[in-house]
Amino acid sequence: MKKALAVAILFLMLLPTVSAAELAYYPNQEAFKSFLESNSTYTVIAGNASWARGWAHYVDSKLSTIKERGNDTLVLVGNVENNEVMRELWWRTGLSKRYSFQPSVIVLSDVVFITGNESNIYLTERAFSDLWNPPRDSKVTYLLAFLLVSIILGLPLRGKGNHAGSFYLLTIALIFLWSLNAPPLQMTDSFLRVFFDGLKAWAGGGVSNPLSALLWPFFKVAAPIEENLNFAHWVLVLILASLSFYIAPKGYRELGFLIFGLTFVAPEFRTFISSISGITIGLVAFAVVLALLSNLQMSIDPRETLLKVGVISVFTVFATVINPYVLVIPVAFVLAFPGRPLRNLGYLLISLSGALILYAFSPPYLGYFIHFNNPAPGRWAVFLFQGLPAILVLLYGAKDGGRLKRKRGHTPFLLTLTVLYALLLPLSPFLYPYAMISLSALTARVVNSLTGT
Repeated sequence: MKKALAVAILFLMLLPTVSAAELAYYPNQEAFKSFLESNSTYTVIAGNASWARGWAHYVDSKLSTIKERGNDTLVLVGNVENNEVMRELWWRTGLSKRYSFQPSVIVLSDVVFITGNESNIYLTERAFSDLWNPPRDSKVTYLLAFLLVSIILGLPLRGKGNHAGSFYLLTIALIFLWSLNAPPLQMTDSFLRVFFDGLKAWAGGGVSNPLSALLWPFFKVAAPIEENLNFAHWVLVLILASLSFYIAPKGYRELGFLIFGLTFVAPEFRTFISSISGITIGLVAFAVVLALLSNLQMSIDPRETLLKVGVISVFTVFATVINPYVLVIPVAFVLAFPGRPLRNLGYLLISLSGALILYAFSPPYLGYFIHFNNPAPGRWAVFLFQGLPAILVLLYGAKDGGRLKRKRGHTPFLLTLTVLYALLLPLSPFLYPYAMISLSALTARVVNSLTGT
């Protein structure tokens, strides 16, 4: 009894060093590292709640990358309320049962407790995030996915009297080398919660937001570990870079390398895509919308026109899941392409209606992106400085004439989009990568007009 009391007092002394929103270790982090480095086998036992089963799936998948399954060590996930085995063995910790509802990793000789409740257990991911041991199947799948995306998006760029194919091969090589040399990426705090929600959905807990709805089918075919999320992230980066060639003027796809270079050379842009988050997914959806609009050819058949507008609206609405400011695109499109009120009104209304339905289903995004009470004008300076090469080309284009003086078309559309995002930039830092892509695409259009092609 005295020993248990001493253990409890020691644990209580350690608690002030962490808040309720932080991860705690007992007896210390080194004990957990020793367990990870040992040759002991393990068995994961989950609580009966969907969130506990989902998180146990992550813990089991992560441990399987470095250890064999077996009976040496029990790994209990959940808390004393929903995990019967944890409730039976909790006395061995010498702690009050209420501590099982805090995010913590407790290591005994043959038992490891991964504890918490539905609102905080996902914080225990930080105990595993430094492990990096990609399974062989994950590596092979990544290489095949990278190759498949390269072929699908690269084949249309071959030939046609330009150098788009050669520039695209260079882009592929740069992204692949970047992915090989970059350190393992960490999940952002906001995406970690989405990751947890996706695991709950996998375990039958229902879908709580659109992003977790994307992860749920992913977890059906791939283990929910950081290694697989890293590989998926780099495939998304490849898609984003590839779409630069389809945002470029049709017939001059080689200018996509200019869009890619101007965008990815900006340090702030690379910062946004250097962690696992929903931002990269949103940027891909944004680039798809720009690519579709850049290649839009409306038919005189109203049914075909409605179909095309519907497809573009779907991608626009999907992009608003990540960033509500994507709704600026339909506004800029209507301003830059007057003369077709039915098409423009349809695009605007479908996009707006779809976004409102999504926000009614999962409303927290608006408050996450809009910061009217704390604007940051300093973001303008970062954008202007890192976008200076593109801006100088635009200033030259304005002086020399060309498409910047046109009142309608793709160049005015991209100019309007860039200006609107730049004006809104102090309200949210997440607008920076969108503004940079728009600026780079606009620069490619101006360069195309200045060359006389």
